This record gives sequence, C-alpha cells and structure tokens, in this order.
Amino acid sequence: MELPSSLMKKPSEKETSVVYGVYSNVGQSLSVRMKDFFIDRRRISVKEKSYFFHLLAVMLDAGIPIMRSLKVLSKKTENPRFARILNTLAYDVERGRLVSQSMAKFPDVFKESETGVVRSGEAIGNLAVLLFKLAKQTERTHTLLLKVRGALIYPITVLVALLISGAIVVTVVIPRIEEFFTQANFDMPFLTKLILNGGTFFIEFSWFFLILLVFLILLGSFYATTESGRRRIDIWMLSVSFIGDVIRKLNVSKFVQLLSLLVEAGVPIHEAIRIASGAMNNTLYKEFLNSLRQSVERGEKIADNLALAPFLFPETVVAMVSVGESSGQLGMISEKLAAHYEQEVEHSLENFTTILEPIVIVLVGLAVGVLALALLGPIFSLSTLVS
Repeated sequence: MELPSSLMKKPSEKETSVVYGVYSNVGQSLSVRMKDFFIDRRRISVKEKSYFFHLLAVMLDAGIPIMRSLKVLSKKTENPRFARILNTLAYDVERGRLVSQSMAKFPDVFKESETGVVRSGEAIGNLAVLLFKLAKQTERTHTLLLKVRGALIYPITVLVALLISGAIVVTVVIPRIEEFFTQANFDMPFLTKLILNGGTFFIEFSWFFLILLVFLILLGSFYATTESGRRRIDIWMLSVSFIGDVIRKLNVSKFVQLLSLLVEAGVPIHEAIRIASGAMNNTLYKEFLNSLRQSVERGEKIADNLALAPFLFPETVVAMVSVGESSGQLGMISEKLAAHYEQEVEHSLENFTTILEPIVIVLVGLAVGVLALALLGPIFSLSTLVS
C-alpha cells in the first residue's frame, strides 16, 4: 500500500510529546498559544485514518507491541494534531488503558463504529485482523465519496466558468461598446441593451443581492440545524429522482458495510445497529435504525422490519438480509450487499454524467450564443449604419 506524505514526514519533537489532558499551554507565549489553537483545529482526513489503521495492523501483525507502534506512528505523521492524538493514545496505553478507551476521547476524529471495532478486537484478541478490515472499509467509503464529489465537479466548473465569462462581458466589454455608440450618437441593439441594463442593475444593487444571499444562507443553515427542518430536507432529497436514488444507495451501502464489519467483529447485532444508526447522515435512516434496534432487542428479525420501509430499503436488501439471518451468515451477506451497492452508486454516477453532458453542452451553447449576439449585434448595426 502506497504511503501518503502525511505519514512520511517527521513532525517536531514538541508535537510528539504533547499529550491531551496532560499538556497545558497556560503561561506560554502568545505565539505558542496561537499555534496550539490552530493545530487543535486541524482536520484529520479519512485517508490519514485509513493508513493509520493499516500501518498499525501491519505492525501488530509483525509482533510489535501496540504502545511502541503508536509512538512510532506518532513520529511519522505530518499532521501535528494527529501526531498529538497518537501520542495521547500511546500515553494512555502505557498507563494501562485500552486503545479503544483512549480513541473514545476524540469522537470528532474516530467514529463510534471505528472505536467499536477496535474495542471488539481487543476483547476477542484479534485486533490486527479487524484493523485490516477497518482500514479497507474506511478506504472504500472514502473512495466512494470522492467519486460522488467528482461527478459534481464538472457541472460546477462549467457553471462558474460561464458566470465569470458573462460577468467580464457585461462589466468590461459591453460598456466600452456602449461608450463608442454614445459618442457616435447611435442606438445599440435591443439584446445588447437588455444585457447591459441587466448587468448594470445587478452591479448597482450588488450590495442588496449580497446581503440577501448571506441572509438566505444563514436562514437555510439555521433551518437545517432544527430537527423538523433537517427531517424535511432529508425527505425532500430522498424524493428527488436522481439525488434520492444516490442518497438511498449510499445510506444502504454504509449501513450494510458497518453491519458486516461490526457483526464479524463480534459486536452484538442490536449494538451494531445502534452504532450504524449514529453513522447515518440522513434523518429518516437514523430514525428507522433506532426503531430497528428496539425491535431486534425484542427478538424480531431484521429483514421483517426492513420490509416495512420499502422507501428506504429495496426488496433486494430485505431478501439478502433474510437469507443471512436464516443461514447465520449475516456478516458475509452484508459484505456482499455493500460491494453490490457500491457498484450501484458508481453506475448511477456514470449515468448522471452521461445524461448531464449533453444538457451542459446545450446550456453552454445557448449562453455563448446569447453573448455572441450581444457582442456581434452592435458590430453588424454599426456596419449597416455606415453603409
């Protein structure tokens, strides 16, 4: 496995000696406190975590004690915050705590599902094996999300390019043409006038539109943080044709991935479902899985409950989970389902790109045509008047 640069560069000794909960910058200089402030807010990427799980598994599999492994990895990571966290894990392990207990102190870095897998590995004594699986699952999730983002880059890039081009034409090119026509005492064509007046209007009232945009963003953000608002947004997104299909497949894939990983790690099914529900981004899936956990605790079958929510879980999932429960191979069946739905997401994104390309081409053609007419119209009018 190719190593990222973030795990190859050695950080300063200070970063690898910092232990959260022990280290204090009280009394330190302002520059030190400012540096700590920004370090403690550094983001730790999914890829960094994936490689950490993999390298830790390799070192444990080679017989290296976990405390030494953590200390070595803390000195190899480029991310100063991650170096401090790994050093804290090593510090806690040295004092008799479990790695999972120390990981739980950083819920913004290590998800509950990741901590649960490590806890199970410590309990049954096969931590290295489960870390290999956890690294693989984390990498798969990361790759899938990158593909989703990649599918959105193309239309966003085209839209931004069109907006920039239009802004340059309206604010720079057309005003110069207008100035020439005014000096020559000629009237500009209607389309050119329309675009110029529209651009002038937006420029003059740009402060109003900027305030309105900021207000709408803040209002939307606040609404999305409320329970009812988040729920309505999630329902709407699931109802939209293509977007809902992709969101549904992503959530199903995440659920069966976590179910497979946790069940094979020895986590009780009801606990695995509870952890999976916490990992869901969509409110409807989160609510349903919480209800499912309670049903499983009462002795009901997972498949029977999934069948009650066809809007969230397709019939294929219900049938496969039912087979897994009947055969006692729920973990293996869930892993196959996860692989299947990852492919489904990829196919949906490919179809989206295929459908979107001609639409974008038509829109670009229309935009370029309108701008071309707005620019060439005055030239044709001028040549006619001169003739």
